[in-house]
Amino acid sequence: MLQQYTVSPIDRMADAIEKLHAATAIYTTDPIVDQLLDRINWPHNHGNLVDPSCGDGAFLLRALERLLLTIGAHDDEALLRVEGWEIHPQACNEARQRIATRLIVAGRSASDATRLAKLMVKNSDFLTESPNLPTWDTIAGNPPYLRWLGVPVPLRRQYSGVVPGYASADLLHSFLDRCTKALRPDGVIAFVTADRWLVNKQAAELREMIGKSVSIAHLERLDAKTAFYRPKQRRLSTPARVHPVAVVLTHGGNALQITKQAIYPGVDASTYAGLPTLGSIAQVKLAPWLGTDGVFVVDALTTRKLPQDFLVPVVTASDLTSDGVRPASKYAIRTVPGEVPPQAIQDHLRQQMPRMSPRGRKGSPWTPPETFHRWDLSRPTLMIPRISLNAYPHKIEAGRLPIDHHLSISCSSQELLDKIAEALRHPLSTKWLQEHAQRLEDGYVFITATLLRQLPLMLE
Repeated sequence: MLQQYTVSPIDRMADAIEKLHAATAIYTTDPIVDQLLDRINWPHNHGNLVDPSCGDGAFLLRALERLLLTIGAHDDEALLRVEGWEIHPQACNEARQRIATRLIVAGRSASDATRLAKLMVKNSDFLTESPNLPTWDTIAGNPPYLRWLGVPVPLRRQYSGVVPGYASADLLHSFLDRCTKALRPDGVIAFVTADRWLVNKQAAELREMIGKSVSIAHLERLDAKTAFYRPKQRRLSTPARVHPVAVVLTHGGNALQITKQAIYPGVDASTYAGLPTLGSIAQVKLAPWLGTDGVFVVDALTTRKLPQDFLVPVVTASDLTSDGVRPASKYAIRTVPGEVPPQAIQDHLRQQMPRMSPRGRKGSPWTPPETFHRWDLSRPTLMIPRISLNAYPHKIEAGRLPIDHHLSISCSSQELLDKIAEALRHPLSTKWLQEHAQRLEDGYVFITATLLRQLPLMLE
């Protein structure tokens, strides 16, 4: 009989911590750390400093270096003003070793240095074990960024009891919320973070809640290529897939207030003052997604077997070129809810529907994932890919349907449509989009219909 083994809760938690570390181990380079510590005047602002997720100790070591310039190396009480928390045992040991080595260089014995390093760097989870009340004067570091569903289940269950709902969309949100509660009244938070908590809609309630206690004293974009080292699980020398910012948060003062509204680092809103928005003069819609190719979207060969009156030529991103739009090579089958299509279409859909992805299947076999039978195709439109370098539009002739959730722009007249197309190509539109859209890699941005409606236009 085969012996059965069960995994203990301790082993499950250790595995979860290992996975969490692998997903979030992005450490900050010394120049960026120094810039932040300079900006908050550490250690001359006095008080204590904690890094809530210290990794291998980058922030702690630089903070200690500065502290040693102002105090005696044998002043234990002063040295313990610097404190770090790290959930991952190996990273914690690395931080302790770096601290101990620096203390030995400063003149402490190896045993003293090891003892102090262990006191200064705690192998504990800041989210569940730190005091949930004002405790620190300075909170500095690079907290983890990881969407909630990416957090291993044992940790997620543990956090669910201490993390409020408005701070649970991302691990970064959880740390921001916890740290604002742990900050003393005259304290300061100096963080390197991903930018998404500033702009994402799902972080609006988080912004509103932390904005009740802190404001933004400084905010600037950083370059991921120079801000981080040891990027998470990527090829050597490739930057992390985050768009980092340096942010300093303080209580009150003349700092920028944090509300539900998105905050765009480095944007001068006065540049766009008085300009009309695209949504005020045109309709912006998300093109329908029709599911797996070969079902409701068919090639020219398949169309020969189907009634032509029920086919609409479509436009996908692959049809767009720098010179214009390629001739139609694919067609959408147009059906109407509640109406039974011709027999040839019924036969085609019955045969092909098993190929449809699960999220594209509807109750009726004749209904596409997203209907388009009411789309007005009688006039030309403009199309912008939802992942793009800019807002440059492609003119789509009347009768063709954009698909795959790309962006479609229509308006009341051909003259206005031409003016809009020209304005979208203006450098100001590209600048606004790069400042406000969700950043991807290599300069690309993700454009939503809501965002595009807000785009200001330089109409001439």
